[in-house]
Amino acid sequence: MQLYLRNKINVDGQAEVIEQAYPVEITEKNGFSYLIFINEEDEKVIIKCSDEEILVTRFSSPKSTMRFHKDKKALASLPTPVGIQHFVTETSLFKVEEQSVQIDYVLKNTDPESQAIFAEYQLSLNWK
Repeated sequence: MQLYLRNKINVDGQAEVIEQAYPVEITEKNGFSYLIFINEEDEKVIIKCSDEEILVTRFSSPKSTMRFHKDKKALASLPTPVGIQHFVTETSLFKVEEQSVQIDYVLKNTDPESQAIFAEYQLSLNWK
């Protein structure tokens, strides 16, 4: 099976589209779909999907995790050149279908006073 990712990223008015494809293993367990693949940096990635929530774990060094929830904010921990940074994910579109996922979201600063938007994303995943 093949996983197709398309991610449109907007940072400070600069847009970029990333399209990637990977061989993927799909497992169903306890109401979740698990998409497991190896990315271009030879890191294992697991995407855990349900109708309400998606968790993306990249087994990098250090590990990165991103959580998306249909109706509420969630947390992301991402390694950066200055260390692990924590963000809030806020979804405006959360659509899970038979063999596809579509999420529009923003990454925001975790500081409740600033809540500055770090970047905006339109992510779609399809597997066949």
